Amino acid sequence: MKRLGRAAVKRWPLLAVLFLLLGGCADVSTGVFRQGRSPACEYRGQPGTPVVILEAQAVPSATLLPCVKPLPAGWRVSDVFIHNGRARFTLDSDRAGPRAVTVVLERYCQLPRVTRVASDESGTRRYEQVGEVRPGVGFTGTRFYLFPGGCVTYSFKFSRGERAEPIGDATLAIGFVTRDAVRKHVQKDTGGRAELDPAAQGA
Repeated sequence: MKRLGRAAVKRWPLLAVLFLLLGGCADVSTGVFRQGRSPACEYRGQPGTPVVILEAQAVPSATLLPCVKPLPAGWRVSDVFIHNGRARFTLDSDRAGPRAVTVVLERYCQLPRVTRVASDESGTRRYEQVGEVRPGVGFTGTRFYLFPGGCVTYSFKFSRGERAEPIGDATLAIGFVTRDAVRKHVQKDTGGRAELDPAAQGA
């Protein structure tokens, strides 16, 4: 079930209108309808979806916004929650289990004991917390991406011990769009009537 934090909806009435405008009209086929209400990296040929716009509003400092690319077979977005200062979505897998991956966007991350590795995402620093397989739990592990104005955490929790294939699937399925691309999309799509960052524009 996808949920949006009440504070987010109250704080951004204009963005709520955009949510309906961009995601709810025109094509109502099941696939398109679902895509418009998920944090997809691309929607109708444009960067992001209304959910990604709300991510940007939740963490106004973030220069990059997490999103999902076309998902591998057996994966789906199961939950979206957006609140002031935090945006989160989860992915279910028919092999790795429910809530196999939880993706969180925040302004800052508190890094535990981690190892820096080469990043697969441009403009980010990537850190890995060594995962482990625990009886009755399965595999757990954490990945962090740090970038100007934000941090994204991937929390892996696979109900089965296998980890290589699910981590590979998740790495390919999750990406980023730039705040600048989303800002330009909002401005263009509304004919300049709305701004992603109105305070910054008026400064």
